[in-house]
Amino acid sequence: MASLSVIGKRTLLCHYQCNGSDFNTTLMTKMALRSWLLLCSLLPALLLSVCCAGYFSYVRHQQLALSFNASAQQIAQTLALSSSALLQQQDLASVKGLLAQSHQQNSPYISNISLIFTDQRSALHTNALQFHTDLHLPEPSLLPTTGQLQQQGNTLLLYIPIASEQHSYLLLQFSLVELKLQQQQALLQAILLTLGCLLIVSLFTLWLVRRLTGPIQQITQQVQQLAEGNLPQPNAPCAVHELCNLQQALQQFGATLHEQQQETQQQFEQITSDLQLSMEQLEVQNIQLDFARRKAVEENRQKSEFLAKMSHELRTPLNGVIGFTRQLLKTRLSAAQQDYLTTIQKSANSLLHLVNDVLDFSKLEEGRLSINPEPFSLRDLLNDATELLAANAFDKHLELVLMVEPSCPDDLVADPARFTQILMNIAGNAIKFTDHGSIVIRVSATLLNEDQLILHCSVQDTGRGISEEQQSLLFQGFSPSSERSHQAGSGLGLMISQRLVKAMAGNIGFESRETEGSTFWFTIKCLRHQLSVADSLPTEVLENKHLLYFEPQQHSREATLSLLHSWGLQVTACATKGQLQQALAKQQRYDIGLIGRTIAINQVNQVNQVIALIEQISAHCDHNCVLVNTLSPHLRETLLNSGADAVLSKPPHIRKLAATLSAPYLQQQQAQLLPLSSTRSNLKVLTVDDNDANLKLINTLLAEHVLQIDSARDGAVAWHKATQHAYDIIFMDINMPVMDGITACQRIRQSSLNEHTPIVAVTAQATDGERARLLSLGFNEFLSKPLDDTMLYCSLQEYCPALRHSAAPRWPNSKLVDWNQALERAGGKHALVKDMLQMLLDSIAPNRQALQQALQNDDSQQVLQLIHKLHGACCYTGVPRLKALAELLETQLKQAKTLAELEPEFLELDDVLQALWQEGQGWQW
Repeated sequence: MASLSVIGKRTLLCHYQCNGSDFNTTLMTKMALRSWLLLCSLLPALLLSVCCAGYFSYVRHQQLALSFNASAQQIAQTLALSSSALLQQQDLASVKGLLAQSHQQNSPYISNISLIFTDQRSALHTNALQFHTDLHLPEPSLLPTTGQLQQQGNTLLLYIPIASEQHSYLLLQFSLVELKLQQQQALLQAILLTLGCLLIVSLFTLWLVRRLTGPIQQITQQVQQLAEGNLPQPNAPCAVHELCNLQQALQQFGATLHEQQQETQQQFEQITSDLQLSMEQLEVQNIQLDFARRKAVEENRQKSEFLAKMSHELRTPLNGVIGFTRQLLKTRLSAAQQDYLTTIQKSANSLLHLVNDVLDFSKLEEGRLSINPEPFSLRDLLNDATELLAANAFDKHLELVLMVEPSCPDDLVADPARFTQILMNIAGNAIKFTDHGSIVIRVSATLLNEDQLILHCSVQDTGRGISEEQQSLLFQGFSPSSERSHQAGSGLGLMISQRLVKAMAGNIGFESRETEGSTFWFTIKCLRHQLSVADSLPTEVLENKHLLYFEPQQHSREATLSLLHSWGLQVTACATKGQLQQALAKQQRYDIGLIGRTIAINQVNQVNQVIALIEQISAHCDHNCVLVNTLSPHLRETLLNSGADAVLSKPPHIRKLAATLSAPYLQQQQAQLLPLSSTRSNLKVLTVDDNDANLKLINTLLAEHVLQIDSARDGAVAWHKATQHAYDIIFMDINMPVMDGITACQRIRQSSLNEHTPIVAVTAQATDGERARLLSLGFNEFLSKPLDDTMLYCSLQEYCPALRHSAAPRWPNSKLVDWNQALERAGGKHALVKDMLQMLLDSIAPNRQALQQALQNDDSQQVLQLIHKLHGACCYTGVPRLKALAELLETQLKQAKTLAELEPEFLELDDVLQALWQEGQGWQW
């Protein structure tokens, strides 16, 4: 029974934990089965017994009280009648004897009988000690004939009148002690009866509990045996049918559970065996994967080394091509020769970019693709890229157009090389997979704040489009099993472009339908650059010039018209020959004629048509220029001989177009283009390179700045010369025979006359971390091939104080001119600095007068043109304050600010112009 109680408590306690903390449920779960049986049997019996005993006790109590009162009434009535007759006879002795006799007969109940007369001055008492005066009635006349009962403590008072004697009455004092004793005896009998009933019920309940708890204990033992994993032992049948069924069910359940345990154990053993076998196979696979990973890492390392070596081998000849092209561009050349050399230079740069693409793919796989933000001119970069794309577009007779929104800022900070790489990849694919129609490059910007903007660039083509199956494979790179499609290219372009765009905080996407063309777009996040990076265009002389423009192609016409209008030209645009005839019929004289035509070189008729147009327009224009979709020098010579003043390729480069149109109006242009002599410093430089072309190039570049140059073709010769001569600076190649550059550098540092001489590493190795590695090995600086003459000159200035001293001119004192910036804008040419500043000073007086007149007339357009012209002039010279004011005013005017709102800025501008003019009057050049 005790163990059953414990099991019941544990089971019900678990139930309590699962179902909450209700108090009644908790109380119930703490009671055992024996308690429940006793409670369910004894509680009803107790309630029933108590109710019956209480009822019968109450009835008996009332009966005894009523019987006692009735007896008292009867005694009093009898005594009152007897006393009345005797009082009429005035026999007081008999009355007194009657009262005494009656008291004696009922002595257990009556304690005193008093006869009280009317005047209340005399009375007869059977027991005077029990009477006191307080028992008199105050109004005897009001006493009813039936008498009056009063209870006082344990005494019952009965007043009854005597009929023969008015206002006389009997007082009987009955003791209630005997009555209460009888009532208590009745209550005690009821309690004993209740206890007897409860005892009988308890004995029966205990007998029933014993009959039930025995089988339950047996069931509990069977459950414990099941919990221990043993089969339950069969028990003797019990008297309760349901419990017998429960025992049989537990035995069957135990047998079934035992069978299932055996089956589960067998399955577990089988699974364990299979798992052990799988673990062994996984271990073998892991070992194989580890070997494969090591092999892949080694192959990737070898591939990176191979790409780095290939990059070095390709950069070495490119260094000579690009370097000598730059040098040749510094000599006197015809316009065609200069254009050809510029194209060669850009093509070599394009090849250099292709080498960089291969390196980028290697870096992309290794997760170390780098972004290098720097200031750049957006329009120059876009025009350079478009000019490189033009050759492929010409071959397929496609219309290639660049459209840049006029509101788009030009001076930005981002990675120009990566931006060009993305644009070239997307536009190159568009040209490759478009057979006819046009390729339109659109560029716009969304300003985020004063310093940041989102640059939007889209390339729209009229090609065959991309199927839905191919669209799902975009930006995934080249797969040998996939069909080459619009997005394939070299297999790397779009994948690298997507990574680059994400690295530049932008997005990339496309819209395409088969047979309807495609539009690829991308955005990048840029910063605005406060200073102008590019030189201003010479467009001041073109303002208000009349230009006749003929262009049948709509996109090309819209893009070029936007440029011409922004330069202040008065343009008469013609889309058809009929419109051209109407314009010429007006007999108006035009300053410039501009013809745009698409020509197939093998079509003589088309060439003759263009020649006829040149002859027709030349009669009405002072100067004329032709835009054609070819780079053929033969065609250019033909058109120039036919009367054209200039021939440019389509789409025209913004700088070439501006220079060509303004060339006739720039009187000092030829003088500015002549090479100016510069003073060379008395420095002694050692150059080391195993490649003759590279050695000749660096010597040629250095010869412009220094007087003494020694050369060596390997590290051993360089070390030998360093032990005999002291040099101001050494330029050392890295990969050389006999002795490499690193070993030569270390030996020069250890034992030579040049232990502290600056040594600059010159190498075609362009991998990440190469500069830091070389600097840690003893080099002072790092220059990558192809060599840039500007970077070379900067290295000379940084490590050779004598060059800085000789290069520093003695400029006049000025608070408004930054002479270093002016020299930088003029490419280091002192004479050009003086010429540009003098031109600015000469233009101040007329510009101030024109600006004041335009402000008085409230002519916003005229003011904007004058400010734009002034801003362009400031870009050639180092006048930062004046340039900032002009740039601020131009920006505010383009944003529709009124002249009244900008009055403080105009006043400040006038003060600065006047102060600059006054300073210039005292300069001694």
